[in-house]
Amino acid sequence: MDDLKREEVPLYRYRFGAAEFDEASFELRVGGLVVELERRPLEVLSLLLRHAGEVVTKEELLDTVWQGRITVENVLANAITKLRKGLGETLSGQIRTQARIGYRFTGQVERVAAGRRLVNRLDLRAGQPVPGRSHFMLREQLSGTRGSEVWLARHDKTGELRVYKFSPDGARLASLKREATLARVLRESLGERDDIARVIDWNFETPPFFLECEYGGENLLAWAEQEGRLAAMPAEERLGLALQTIDVVAAAHEAGVLHKDLKPANFLVAPRKGGGWQVRVTDFGAGGLVEQGRLEDLGITPMGMTIGEGGSGSSSMGTPLYIAPEILDGQAPSARCDVYALGVMLYQILTGNMRKPLATGWEQDIGDPLLREDIAEATHGDPLRRIASAGELAARLRALEARRAARAREAALAAEADAARAELERVKTRRPWVTATFAALVAGFAASVWLYLQAADARAVAEMEAARAEATGGFLRDLLVNADPYRPGGAGDVTVRAALDKAVGGIGPRFADDPLTEASIQQTAGEIYSSLAVYDAAAERKGRAADLLAEFYGEGDRRTLLARYRQAEALANASRISEAGAVLDMADKTLMLRREGDAQLAFAAAQTRGRYYLVQADMERSAPLLEEAVRLLPEAMPDDPETAYRLKMDLSQIYSRVGRHEDAVDLLAGLQDPSHAAAGVSEATRARATMFLGASLFYAGRYDDAEPVLQDAIRRLTDVFGADAAQVVEAQSALANLYATSGNWEPALPLVTDVRAKMCALHGEDHLTCLMTRGNEAVFQWFLGDAEGAVANLGPVVDTFRAQLGPDSPAVHVMAYYLAMAQLELGQASKAMALAEGLDAGKLAAGSPGDGWDTRVAGLRGIALIRLGNCAAGRAMLAPAVDAMKVGGMQPWILEDYEAALAAAPCGG
Repeated sequence: MDDLKREEVPLYRYRFGAAEFDEASFELRVGGLVVELERRPLEVLSLLLRHAGEVVTKEELLDTVWQGRITVENVLANAITKLRKGLGETLSGQIRTQARIGYRFTGQVERVAAGRRLVNRLDLRAGQPVPGRSHFMLREQLSGTRGSEVWLARHDKTGELRVYKFSPDGARLASLKREATLARVLRESLGERDDIARVIDWNFETPPFFLECEYGGENLLAWAEQEGRLAAMPAEERLGLALQTIDVVAAAHEAGVLHKDLKPANFLVAPRKGGGWQVRVTDFGAGGLVEQGRLEDLGITPMGMTIGEGGSGSSSMGTPLYIAPEILDGQAPSARCDVYALGVMLYQILTGNMRKPLATGWEQDIGDPLLREDIAEATHGDPLRRIASAGELAARLRALEARRAARAREAALAAEADAARAELERVKTRRPWVTATFAALVAGFAASVWLYLQAADARAVAEMEAARAEATGGFLRDLLVNADPYRPGGAGDVTVRAALDKAVGGIGPRFADDPLTEASIQQTAGEIYSSLAVYDAAAERKGRAADLLAEFYGEGDRRTLLARYRQAEALANASRISEAGAVLDMADKTLMLRREGDAQLAFAAAQTRGRYYLVQADMERSAPLLEEAVRLLPEAMPDDPETAYRLKMDLSQIYSRVGRHEDAVDLLAGLQDPSHAAAGVSEATRARATMFLGASLFYAGRYDDAEPVLQDAIRRLTDVFGADAAQVVEAQSALANLYATSGNWEPALPLVTDVRAKMCALHGEDHLTCLMTRGNEAVFQWFLGDAEGAVANLGPVVDTFRAQLGPDSPAVHVMAYYLAMAQLELGQASKAMALAEGLDAGKLAAGSPGDGWDTRVAGLRGIALIRLGNCAAGRAMLAPAVDAMKVGGMQPWILEDYEAALAAAPCGG
């Protein structure tokens, strides 16, 4: 090419293992013998050796070795294969493939100078005009590679400075086009900004191709080292400089643009009018889009952007020091990769040394513990545990002073809590809940501080600290006063619910000007109500928390979504099924609109929807959702043993209900291991797991094993919650069902009657739990011969279940079956037949585990036909059902009713 000239570059002789490669003669020897290889594989080796230890991308290899002119498919892969074969089995492993990105030479390399050679470069010189821009004169070369050069130019009349990025041919053209495209996206999305170096024009028609950009100043690395400028800056100014770099990247991310090659050389620094320094980001040539559809939305032609490329963009990996670990593992780039690079640069800027690597022991260079936390979380090796966005990192840095104040206040609040506990030690009452409840609310306060820090600037947070601390302290004092008989309004035997009921009324007024603290306290109060099985109060508190977060952050924010899922679960537990479904549907719809996946949100969605179906006894739909939640748990909540434990309890209930009895027993038996207590799982939760184990043994037909386990669970739950607590009543209900199923009716009926009275007193007559226990009581009445009492109880239960849960609910079918059987005894055959025709054996089995439901339903219909006068048809249906029940080993107290009906059939047989 006429416009290129020759320039000398050094050549080297490389030694690695038993091999030697001479760039001057282009000769490879292994074990002293010359290896015959084509020129291109040796050129690949030369480039890999020059960058030993670094990843060389496929794009760089193709541009350098083939200069973009590829004529054979898989030409690079073929060259690598030939090169490895030539090196032999021992040395070939030192050329590592980086999936979808490039290759890396990993061995130890020695090199010595072997000569010089001439290479082509652009024929550009200082003082000559820019090709195609005659008024701009080249002033100095800023950087250059074999495939491109960057020059500073100056207008010959106005003195205006501009930067030109040249490429002699098409080898680097895609990168220039990509940068021009992304510059348009940023301008259309964000407008003109002082912190983004503008692309003014370009020439992609005739060589040399170029981008024309505004001059944004010296690159950050050169600027920082000039006369030790960065190191001499006060720490506060260095932090302000770092914030400028983070803010502009956050803005680019909001526009859907990833940079993917953040490093000091790609930030420019120039003086501001009036003093100070302006930082600008530049060079989006390696960048990409989060969503390719963004170009279509803005009406921008996708120059340099491969269709379907999405967030991957260029195959360029970036600069090694700033590359996120997941990129080296072959994962696609994301905003978190840019955050990683920003975290490294934050460390460098704060230390005043832009060449300092983030190596072991780096923490000793950062005196502020909060800044150490920020750098550590921005550069975390696991992207899911890394700070999620540049915006979040910036918010944390701006809130440093408030966070310091919050830490100090947390310590003071903890001291105040310790003093309050000490005061309560003199109160001799049965209130083991005080310490745990108090600690939960203190934790809620700490969480609220963190929530606010993520949304507000430091000045606003600092101004609210004193008011928040005073209001929180006042609320905690309200709670404790209710438990102290020596204080006005206190009582010596107050329960946790009574104390909390009195205190929660003051949450709203106390935190009227501080919505995030109120949200956290409301959420914590809701969790305590849930633990007490006071679900309506839990739903009210959790709903208030979610509404406050929605007002502050918006419905689409992850914090609001997590709160909505908690609200939906509380509503479902309170038997407010339609309300729960509406909140859950809204949350799921909002979740689908989010761009990035979030393991914690996905876990919350699966768990909440699974529990929503579980409380309705819809095990078939619940099971896959809770299994999905178990799969997501290690990623979503790796350090939360309590949640993992409770989730497995829920799943065990489903296994029992769908006939997977051994799976349920094995799962729950594992939860009895003492290691769970050491991991921090509460006694209350472990006692409930014992109750579920007893119930699972009962469902598995192991009645003798189940009874002592359930009795132990009742004792432990009573110790934790008190004799009348919902958790104890639930365990007593399981024991009553065990007695009934095993034919031990005499203790079963009074126990289930007591259970029903307590459940309905706790939750109200319309609550699903109350209705379920009322239905169980009615079933027991029927088995003991009180058909009239059974019908009186079961009729309203079936009607309410059908209205709240829908006609397909397994609970509806179970209760309808027993209602029909009781109606037959009262001579109400037509009503019984109407119910029998709608029964489904599969749904009955889902609601009441066990075999033989198909024959029981057939027998019920047969009895109804006989009672309605169609004796032959009824007997034809009833007789085989009875035979099948006998073969299947049906319990005698169930079988005897069918046998009696068959024997009494007037048509004989």
